[in-house]
Amino acid sequence: MRLEWRNVLVSGMGVFTDGYNLYSISLAYYFISSSFHFVNLTLGLIIASSYYGAALSALLFGIIADKQGRKIMYGIDTALMTIGALLQAFSENIPELFVSRLILGMGIGADYVLSPIIVAENARAENRGKLMVITFAFMWGLGAVAAAFVEQMLILLHLPSYIIWRVVLGFGAVPAFSVIFLRRRIYETILFVSRVKPLEKDIKGIEKEIGKKLTIVKDTTPFIKRLKSSTLLIIASSILWMLYDMYSSTFSVYGPIVIAGNLGISAIEFTYIAQFAAGIPGQLICMSTIDKVGRKPLIVIGYAGVSFWLMMYFLLLYDPSLFGLHIAVPPNPLCAAKSLVGEAALLGFTFYLLNYLFSAIGPASIIGSAMVTPEIVPTKIRGTSQAISVSADRLSAALVSTAFPLLLAKYGLATMIGIYSLIALISSLITLFFIPETKKKELEVFENVTINQET
Repeated sequence: MRLEWRNVLVSGMGVFTDGYNLYSISLAYYFISSSFHFVNLTLGLIIASSYYGAALSALLFGIIADKQGRKIMYGIDTALMTIGALLQAFSENIPELFVSRLILGMGIGADYVLSPIIVAENARAENRGKLMVITFAFMWGLGAVAAAFVEQMLILLHLPSYIIWRVVLGFGAVPAFSVIFLRRRIYETILFVSRVKPLEKDIKGIEKEIGKKLTIVKDTTPFIKRLKSSTLLIIASSILWMLYDMYSSTFSVYGPIVIAGNLGISAIEFTYIAQFAAGIPGQLICMSTIDKVGRKPLIVIGYAGVSFWLMMYFLLLYDPSLFGLHIAVPPNPLCAAKSLVGEAALLGFTFYLLNYLFSAIGPASIIGSAMVTPEIVPTKIRGTSQAISVSADRLSAALVSTAFPLLLAKYGLATMIGIYSLIALISSLITLFFIPETKKKELEVFENVTINQET
């Protein structure tokens, strides 16, 4: 259906921008540090600033999306991303960089609310999962690769450090700007028009797109009643996303800073290998199976793999002799590359890549694609519910990202990876017992379930 794939393109470019901007700060960190002096706390604040901005904006955009519609704010999110990305390039000190990334994050938070809802509400049940994985997980990964490519080209041109980081961060405005006007011209979503606010202009536009008459069945259940009846599902999905980002955000942002250094490779090499050897293959597996196998099995299997391989990595860093390697790993993780070399470094990287592959097969492609909440709550409260999940997730990710350099310096990389292995196991159990399966189910099915519970 043409409408579905247009949504994938328009929404996906915003997610591409999210991936580029969230990942580029970690790649550019080495060059930024030549202009500004970072300590652990300021590094954490700069890394986390976009998450704080996202937490602030998500609630506002989500509430408006339920009251006025999804399209009214669509395009404003990418405009904020454009402004924030450009301001980064002209930052003269750490406070200015913090504020510019805060604005950038406000756009990203709004996009995390709007884009999943728009794709889900315009997709058919039989391929909704695949479309959402393409839009979010796949496009986010491509954004991260693009950030590495831009930085690599600038390094090859032998530009000075203060130019490289400014261009890398500022270039994030390009993909965001490219879809501002396309987003402003879309129609309201099929489900919002048919279930919440049937406006004649949108009805005619949608009917022209889909080639048939739109059935209007307005949801008359009060908003608050809908929200109350979905509270447990919103809490469960929010916790699931928070736990996912506690480990994934720190890995995606600090991976090129810490993991790559631990393995003795450059941040750019790390990005290319991780994405092409593990991230993209895992996403392709998820795309081809999500609408056949289902969401829950992929998340549970994926998290089981994440937990196992992170535990292997933890054991390698904690006691290499368990793997027949007689080397001493320094407690300072930033110095670990001095001893974790050769066979040990290769083994550690293999464990990391296998963790990343299993994450991409399930958790990263499904939970990380912000698709859990939109699929399990009614249309009438979908914006607010997603906003709650996004705000809770982004705030927790911000706090963890701020604290990570301090925790890393105090407890070491091995301990942090061991904790993340445990988080993956807990998340697998939450999915298994609390999250309903949505494979090939129309979104209205969950509205009917709620109605039956109320009556």
